[in-house]
Amino acid sequence: MNSRYKGFTLMEMMISMVVISILMAVSAPLITKFSMLKTGVNQNVTKCINNNISTGWYNTDGQGATILPTTDPCRSAVVDVQNDRNKALSSAISTTEHGSSAQQIMAKKILRTACDQGGAGACDYFINTCWLNGHDVAPYCDDAADYTDITYYLQLNRVTYANSGADYIASQLKTILPKMVTNSDNEKAILEEAKNDITSGTSPNNNIATNLVKPLIYIQACNEGIQDACDYAYANNYNKSCYQVKTNWELAPTQTYKLTYSTNGGTTVNTETVNCNMTNLPSAAISGCKNITANQLTYNPPNDDCTVGWNNDYNKSCVQIALNWTNAQADTYNLSTSNVPTYIPTACSEANPACVTNGPGSICADGTVYAGDYNGHHYYTTPTEQGMYSWGTNPNTTNTGVFDPDNGTNNTNLLHNLTNPPDPYAPYKAAEVCYNATDFGYNDWYLPARYESAPLYLNNAAIGNFNISYYWTSTESNSIYAVTKHMGTGGQGGLDKQGIYNVRCVRQKLAVDGTCPNPGDTCADGTKYVGPYLTYYLFTTPLDKGRYSWNNGNIIGTYTNAHDANYGMNNHNILTTLADDFAPYNAALACKALNDANTHGHTDWYLPARYEMTYTLHANRVAIGTFPAVSHWTSTENSRSNAYYRGFDVNNYDTATSKTTALRVRCIRRD
Repeated sequence: MNSRYKGFTLMEMMISMVVISILMAVSAPLITKFSMLKTGVNQNVTKCINNNISTGWYNTDGQGATILPTTDPCRSAVVDVQNDRNKALSSAISTTEHGSSAQQIMAKKILRTACDQGGAGACDYFINTCWLNGHDVAPYCDDAADYTDITYYLQLNRVTYANSGADYIASQLKTILPKMVTNSDNEKAILEEAKNDITSGTSPNNNIATNLVKPLIYIQACNEGIQDACDYAYANNYNKSCYQVKTNWELAPTQTYKLTYSTNGGTTVNTETVNCNMTNLPSAAISGCKNITANQLTYNPPNDDCTVGWNNDYNKSCVQIALNWTNAQADTYNLSTSNVPTYIPTACSEANPACVTNGPGSICADGTVYAGDYNGHHYYTTPTEQGMYSWGTNPNTTNTGVFDPDNGTNNTNLLHNLTNPPDPYAPYKAAEVCYNATDFGYNDWYLPARYESAPLYLNNAAIGNFNISYYWTSTESNSIYAVTKHMGTGGQGGLDKQGIYNVRCVRQKLAVDGTCPNPGDTCADGTKYVGPYLTYYLFTTPLDKGRYSWNNGNIIGTYTNAHDANYGMNNHNILTTLADDFAPYNAALACKALNDANTHGHTDWYLPARYEMTYTLHANRVAIGTFPAVSHWTSTENSRSNAYYRGFDVNNYDTATSKTTALRVRCIRRD
C-alpha cells in the first residue's frame, strides 16, 4: 500500500487524543470566564446564588452603604441584574419564588444590592412584592431578618442616606401611596408598612417613610378627589387650611390644595380649592387668608388661615406681612382683625426688611421710606409730608442761633427747647411738628438741616408724594429768613420765617461700618456684621455664647410678656430683670454677661427677637460662617410653656419649643 494513504497507527491515535485533551483543559477556564462576563448572565446569577456568600458587600447597617461585590460571580450577577441584561433580572426574581429557602434569600440580596446601585427593575421587585403579596396585618412586608424587603428603604434616614435605589422607590411611592387609600386590604400592605416604618428602625420619625406617609398621602389623595382621604384628613386636622397643610407636610409645594370643611360637624366633609404659598408657615397662612372662601371662614374657625394669621401676628398689617413673608409681592391682602375670622382687604406695597439694599424710594418693613444717603448716614422719611407750616411764629425777627447746615437733629432740639419754655417768637412750628412726630413707632424724627435735604431732592421722584415747591429746613439764615429747598429745581435760599411752606420729616442711621461692608465681614472691633434689618444694622459675636435653657430649665413657665418679634432688646430688658419662680432666664442672661464684660467694647448685646434671627442671622448664616448646624433660641415668647427658636440645620425650623430645652445662644447688637 502506498504510504501516502497510510492510516494512523494505534500509537499515533493515542498521542493525538492526549494532545487534544490537554488543549481542551487549558482553554476551558477561558471559555467559562468569557461566558460569565459576556454571554452567560443567567449563569452569573445562578453561580452567585449557589455560592451563597455575601460577606463583605451585602449591607445590613441601615445606612444605605451597600457596595458592589469585588469578585465574580456575584459582581457580574449584581451588575447584570442592575442593568437588566438578558435574563438576569427574571432569573433572580424566579429564584425568589421557586428556589430553596437559602436560594431565595441569596437572590433577594442580589436584587437589593442591584436596587441600591440604582437598578429600577430590581427596585420595582420590592415595591411589587409588598404591594401584591404583603399582609393586611403586621409585619405587612417586613422580613424582620435579612433586610431584603421594602422596609429597608423606608427606614433609611431621610437626610443622611446615600442610596440610589431609595431615591427611586421614594419617587415611585409618592405617586402610588395616595391611590392606596381606598384599595383592598391586601393592596394596602405597602401603605400600612410605610405607616409602621415612621417610628421604626434606626431613625424613627426621621426616615424616608416620615416624608412619604400620612398626613401627606391623605392631603395628596384628597387633592385627587378621593373622598375617603378628605374625610380622614378633615378628622385629623391635616388640611382645613394652608397653614395646616404646611404644618403637617413640611415639604409641601406651593400649589392649589383642596382644603376641607364641614357644614354639619364632620358628618359630611366638603372641600374648597385654594392656592397656598408654602415658602414658610407664615406665607401659608397669609396666602390662605388672602384666598380664603366664605365656607372656610364660616365653618373652620379657629383652624382657618385668617384666624391663624391673627393669633400668630402674621398679617395684622402690611408691615407684618413683609416681615413674615419676605418674598411677598405687592398685592391686595386680607388683613386679619381682632374680630376674627373677619378680615380687611388691603393693598400692600412690597416691603423688604432690608430696604436699603433696594435703593432710595424702597418701602421698609417698618413702613418708612428709604430716602438715600448723606455724609455717611442712611436717611428715612415718611410716605407723605407732614403738612404746611410757618418756620416760626409771627412776628419773628430775631436770631435763634440755629445755623448748623448738617445736623438737623441738633437744630430741631434747639428750636424745641426755645418753645418750651416759650420765647416771644415760639413755637417754631416746622421743627416742632417733626419733634413731636411718632410715625411708625419712632420718636427721633426731625426737620432736616440745609444739606441733609439733598437726598430728599435728589430722590423725590422715587420717594414720592412731594409737591414741586419749597420745603423748610431747620437751618436759619438770619433774623428774618430760614433756608428752604425747592423740590423742582433743587435751589436753596432764605424765605421769610412767617411763610407757609411744606414740611417733610426725616430720621437717620449711621451707615454700616466701612471696615465690614458685607454680611459676614469681621469689623474693626472684632464683631461680625450680620446685615441690615428694618433701618438698623445688626452685629454679632464670632462664636455662640453657649447652650442654655430659655428659662431656669426646671419648670415649663408662665407668660413673661417678652413678645416682641422685631427688637430683642425689649424682650431682653424684661427677661433679665424678672425674679419669678421661673427665673433666671438663662438664654437672655447669657447675653447680659457680654454687656457686663464690655465684650468687643459694647454694652448693648441682647438675645435676638424672632424676626431678627430669621431675616438676618439665619438668612446670612453661610456668609457669617460660624454657626453650628443646631437650633438657636430667640428672645420671643410663644406661649406660657414655649418660646421661638430657629433651626440652623437642614430642617431650618422657625417654630417654638419648651422653655426648659437647652439650645444654643448667639447674641447681637444693633446700630
